[in-house]
Amino acid sequence: MMSSGPPASLAMAPEATAAPIAAAPATARVVTVSFHKEQERRRRETWRLSLICLLLALALGLALSAIVGPLLLAIAGGVLKLAALIGCGDACSHAARGIGAFARDEARLLLAIVDHGGKAATLDAKLAVAGELIVFARVLAPALIAAAVAWIAIRRSLARAGMQELVSATHARPARRDDSKERQLITATDEMAIAAGLLTPRVMVIDSGVANAVVAGSSHESATLLVTRGLIDRLDRDQIQAVAAHCVAAIGNGDQRIMQSLLATFQTLGLFHTILDLPFRWSAWRALGRFARATFDPRVSPTAVAAAARGIEATFAPESIAPTTAYMVPLLPFRLVTMFQRLVLTLWCALVVSWPLALMWRARRYLADAAAVQLSRNPDALASALSRIATQAGIPAGGEHRDYLFIWGVGRRTAFDRYGVTLPMHPRIDRRLKRLVAMGATMGAASGAPAGAVPDALARLRRVLAFAIFGVIMAPFVLIGALFALAGIGTILSISMLTVLTSLLLGLGFLSWAFGA
Repeated sequence: MMSSGPPASLAMAPEATAAPIAAAPATARVVTVSFHKEQERRRRETWRLSLICLLLALALGLALSAIVGPLLLAIAGGVLKLAALIGCGDACSHAARGIGAFARDEARLLLAIVDHGGKAATLDAKLAVAGELIVFARVLAPALIAAAVAWIAIRRSLARAGMQELVSATHARPARRDDSKERQLITATDEMAIAAGLLTPRVMVIDSGVANAVVAGSSHESATLLVTRGLIDRLDRDQIQAVAAHCVAAIGNGDQRIMQSLLATFQTLGLFHTILDLPFRWSAWRALGRFARATFDPRVSPTAVAAAARGIEATFAPESIAPTTAYMVPLLPFRLVTMFQRLVLTLWCALVVSWPLALMWRARRYLADAAAVQLSRNPDALASALSRIATQAGIPAGGEHRDYLFIWGVGRRTAFDRYGVTLPMHPRIDRRLKRLVAMGATMGAASGAPAGAVPDALARLRRVLAFAIFGVIMAPFVLIGALFALAGIGTILSISMLTVLTSLLLGLGFLSWAFGA
């Protein structure tokens, strides 16, 4: 689903090691690392976290397919029944009855698996149950195939739009060469793109007093660098170049492609939930229509693609739950299942999916910082830029829905807050500065402290003792918190299993009743 290997453009940059820490005495306790080692570490971390995200997404997809699989079979059976009524003949009727017989056999097999699984004590018995599960998994195949097709289509539409809606949403304009500060930005971006072996991205300015920068575009060929006027007014030439280097590094590392793949995964889940909401709210029909047009019509604008995606994402918002009315009473069992699906998805994302997603995106920010040091050969400039803008950063108007892409994250708004992912997507500034110090930034530039200031042995001893005492006091509370976390995960798994079994039994029972005659 995601690729995070070393980009050819950055890999071609000349080999070098991190610059020595200027003005720091030999006794300073600073662990140095080359920017190449830092990039290798962050790429390995991205691969590991990407694999975890993929496995969790597959788990969510399997849970959702428990209701979507029977639904797709019901749609196919309905089409066959309709075709038989308008003259298709016995072939269509026989195929519809085959769906009913298949559902009846699968329901019996599911009940047998539940019964055998509770009694399996030996290895042979457990292997037999595993074999039955593999056979039963046929009922999930239609939903998994549909999910794969939907993911590819959504990923293509996101790549086509390239998040370029940010340009119009933030009212960005082309950078002016007759303005000295904006000319510095254009020149710095040209230099960093040449150093990375990339095409120079289009440079645009957002007339906003907040300080921030973001890259739009699906690849290095269509990238656009958006920088707020507040940022370039507050930074000097070297700092502007360091910000440009970070953005160019993000382009070369493929951060936009990774985020599009993640968005496509969650929007696929949102698409299925929108389909499940069709009997209950008219807004689901409108959202599905806009989404279908944005996905399959190549002429739609990036703004229309973004609006359609937000309509699909709205299915996870609490306000999308339609009130129960009289006409819903016959659909009440189906409604309860969809409500459980929504609950499971929210809990799963909030308590399980949040941390690998947040950690992976933070690793990408560290990777871009390390690549920026490689391109600019000036870790002090990036460290001082981060320090100067940290208290003045903000998301410009129109960029709130893409705030995770900006260099500086603000508050607790995150990439997937609609899905329940509430952890910050950006690393803390002090941790980014610490990594820059390890790559050669001076202590003064990174923290504002005098260069070479080293705590004495007594201060270090007091800090160690304080941590030890704090650890002894907090150990029982940490243990209790861990027990509560394990209990919460167990509850989520139990609810998930109950939802999956209920969804499958209701769906297969309906198919057997509707098409079994």
